[in-house]
Amino acid sequence: MAKFTDLNEFFNDGLALPVGGKVYHVPPASAEVGLFCQKLMAAGISAANGQEIDAADLDDDGEKDLYRRVLGDVYDELIADGVSWAKIKHCGVTAFLWIATDEDTAAKHWRADPEAEAPKAKARAGRSTR
Repeated sequence: MAKFTDLNEFFNDGLALPVGGKVYHVPPASAEVGLFCQKLMAAGISAANGQEIDAADLDDDGEKDLYRRVLGDVYDELIADGVSWAKIKHCGVTAFLWIATDEDTAAKHWRADPEAEAPKAKARAGRSTR
């Protein structure tokens, strides 16, 4: 019969995000936050595939709430340290991807150049719906 090693001996369920020379330690997500993120990710994938979804729009307040939920106390710490909103958003999306998918996906986003993504978003925003 196989004997399992205690999960806490090898499983790291936190996320360390270095910003401006300081490392912020994002705590593991609760089951509630984890399930919320997976549901949100599934809705996003469905929407990207042209399927109708039954999800509330993510407005500015919802976006702030999402980042607060996925970053935990790190959200307030980033604000107290004067980190820019753009960097807080980058941390928040990274934590969201880590919770909803995996560490590799989050790391890929972390290394992405946010400025390179901006023209794509501006082009989408500038499209006419007429």
